[in-house]
Amino acid sequence: MSPNLPKYSRAARQGDLGVDIVSRVITNKFGWLFRRIHQEHDFGIDAQVDIVLEDGSVTGQVFALQIKCGRSFFEDRNHWGFIYHGSRKHFNYLDTFPMPVLIVLCEPETQECYWEVFDPAITSASGNNWKMTIPRDNVLAGSRETILNLLPPKSDAINRADFHWAMNDAIEDHDCVLYVVSRQEVDSLDISNVLVFFDRIRLTRELAMHCQGKIEISFHGYDEDPRELFEIPEIRSYVPRFIEAVQDLFFFVYTGERAQGLRNIMLCLADVEVKSRIPGENGQIPIEINTDKVAQFLESHFPGLNRMTNWLKMPIEENRRISNAVIESMGFNPEPD
Repeated sequence: MSPNLPKYSRAARQGDLGVDIVSRVITNKFGWLFRRIHQEHDFGIDAQVDIVLEDGSVTGQVFALQIKCGRSFFEDRNHWGFIYHGSRKHFNYLDTFPMPVLIVLCEPETQECYWEVFDPAITSASGNNWKMTIPRDNVLAGSRETILNLLPPKSDAINRADFHWAMNDAIEDHDCVLYVVSRQEVDSLDISNVLVFFDRIRLTRELAMHCQGKIEISFHGYDEDPRELFEIPEIRSYVPRFIEAVQDLFFFVYTGERAQGLRNIMLCLADVEVKSRIPGENGQIPIEINTDKVAQFLESHFPGLNRMTNWLKMPIEENRRISNAVIESMGFNPEPD
């Protein structure tokens, strides 16, 4: 033995043997991609594995391995398998690791490997450290399908992205986008679809800007009802929930030619008295509106408009333009600047 040369310790040799045994199972038997973690970057993870299909496609499904090799790891047993003792310093690291971690025990003489997924729920205290059982039934070489079932299923995200991009393009290419609330949603006071839609168009600043002033709100399923929308109790009950869910409605709502959505919402909030069922010269029935609740609506929702214009770094002149368009769409005249 030369004291002037670096040493390849028995522990390091055993560790390399375990990694070699597991890599052969993963690579040769499963056909997956085994990527070893260099020792200087080893914080409890020895390798990561990418799932590969028979045609060579790498799915994006990944799991990690902590590999332990040596007879000593098989000495402590119970009725179901082998008791693995882990160090406290690795516990949080394994728990927060962003993919499943398999703890694998390798028997150096038989080269048989046994595994279990690290899960804090199946661990218990062991002095100042922790322990868990590695089942005798979990033989690595025969666990290909079992391991696959532990991972999130592979998916074709590009198809979803194509649909998402196509919707974005459609929104950008049109001056008005009709958002329809169904009668079923109204009757059940369901705003879940509303939340999903408006969250979606706020995903990016670019998309939010494209949607400014484009979203016309409509209620479907009342064509045969002779009443005006503001006379239908179910809609009047639904509208407060709708506007509570969409605090930035004034930024997105359509205020262009023949806009009706915002005015219908306003009328459903207000106390309205129908003066006559005979339409006037403008083709509309005469009504009288108590504007107290309309004023509350304006006061509660202009802050949402301000937040959007601030987020998008729009000039105050644009905020003023949108504010005036909202007021005019309700049928009022904005005050001069």
